[in-house]
Amino acid sequence: MTVASLARPEIASLSAYAAATQANLTIRLNANEMPSNANSAVDTELNRYPPVRPWKLRERLAEIYSVLAEQVLVTRGSSEAIDLLLRVFCRPAIDNIVISTPTFGMYKVYADIQGAEVRCINTSAGSDFAPDVCALLEACDAATKLVFVCSPNNPTGNSIRSDDLLRLLRNRKGKSLVVVDEAYVEFTSKESTVGLMARHENLVVLRTMSKAYGLAAARVGSVIAEASVIALLDSVMAPYAIATPIIELALSALTGDRLACTAAQIETLRAERRRLETALPDCTDVERVWPSDANFLLVRFRNLAGVTRRLAEHRILIRDFSTDPGLHDCARITIGSTDENDLLLKALTNSDA
Repeated sequence: MTVASLARPEIASLSAYAAATQANLTIRLNANEMPSNANSAVDTELNRYPPVRPWKLRERLAEIYSVLAEQVLVTRGSSEAIDLLLRVFCRPAIDNIVISTPTFGMYKVYADIQGAEVRCINTSAGSDFAPDVCALLEACDAATKLVFVCSPNNPTGNSIRSDDLLRLLRNRKGKSLVVVDEAYVEFTSKESTVGLMARHENLVVLRTMSKAYGLAAARVGSVIAEASVIALLDSVMAPYAIATPIIELALSALTGDRLACTAAQIETLRAERRRLETALPDCTDVERVWPSDANFLLVRFRNLAGVTRRLAEHRILIRDFSTDPGLHDCARITIGSTDENDLLLKALTNSDA
């Protein structure tokens, strides 16, 4: 039994859309394109469709992530990857997904859209929100197709322990895909879980260029999985999904000099994260700051509503998570620039909320 056999039968037998053939140095009269781009403000040939899939970008990302090109699908942000996984593997009103909460809200949103049941296992602040693997496995049954693990987790900032992940992968072998969302992995000293894929075909890893690479507006993400899983996701994804200027922009961000700049920015952000972790507990309104492997900190305030109002007066926005289970009076604070972080600390120090 291969991991691809977990897909919905109608997806496995799907005849994907056959896009017009694309070949260099040809006269393209097969795709109903305009012969010129007279209305374009840029030099790029925007009158021509982009590649059906951005093959060059896929190959470059495969190099960066140390996997084979056929194990990568470039998506419009990692959010689209979540949507594709739900559509390919979960039958409406039949299959389910399992998640730890609190976590990234889009897992539930896309499951709800697909009509898949969502089984939530709460984590506790006392254990720094570590996933309860025993509870996760107990929540699984024959209809559990996807187990989502965000690591580092949004909004709590913690990473899953390697032995816990291995236990999930081993116990759900042949039964479920274990999807590790590594949107923030560049900010931690821990290694990506991609290296486990050679021994665990049910592992799927999500990556993005929105965070560490600073390309949130470009919407470039990736699914990394067994080639058979990638082929299924590819059959469902729209053709020409990634625009030509976005492909060019992403490729330029993955050149040597730009990668060096990204690495330097990450180190600066890590230093600022350590500074805020140390400084925030000294602020009167701060009750607790959790350790984080990501580019944000989860903070519990004594009076979150008052703090939020005071920060708004200084034109500073933080993300309120107080309605999530176990996160009363908690907010997520993204690590900004040194100047932005100074203003945050000043506003909190002067707060009389």
